[in-house]
Amino acid sequence: MLKSCKRIVEKCRLGNNAYLYSWGHRYRPLHPVNMPQGSLGRTQCCNDALLEWDSKAVTLDDARRGLDDLFKLQGFLECGRKRPIPHEAYYYVSGYFYYFGHYYAARLLQRLPAAERAAFAEKLAAVIRKHQEDDGCWWDYNAIWDFHKPYGTAFALMTLLRCREAQSTR
Repeated sequence: MLKSCKRIVEKCRLGNNAYLYSWGHRYRPLHPVNMPQGSLGRTQCCNDALLEWDSKAVTLDDARRGLDDLFKLQGFLECGRKRPIPHEAYYYVSGYFYYFGHYYAARLLQRLPAAERAAFAEKLAAVIRKHQEDDGCWWDYNAIWDFHKPYGTAFALMTLLRCREAQSTR
């Protein structure tokens, strides 16, 4: 099963360092959700998975580029955060990509050389900290259900913990 998963994620990787939204999008690779701006959250997750699986399709430089894009194009994820309708933001970004994508970016930090980790970790932690709610939680998508705060807070805290670990290995 792992070989099949690895192969499909590799096939979903595009030449612009983005990933298809789904296998069904292979016939529509230029759809906005498949552009780097629409793929920011998926890019971090897919790069982490392919590096974990020792794929030849992605390198540490690709992961760095993905992290750079995350910060450079952050506004597109911000536009989707807390929107009530999925994929209504630019590039079809949905709110549920927000903390998910940042968590996988934090996972990528451990793969970088120690000298590079701190700078990425500081930027990533600052992005997460600024969105903490008055009640102490974080949430990114659809407040009408009861799971948005627990999963948002869990992803935010796991991200911040990984950032703290990355900063302590200077």
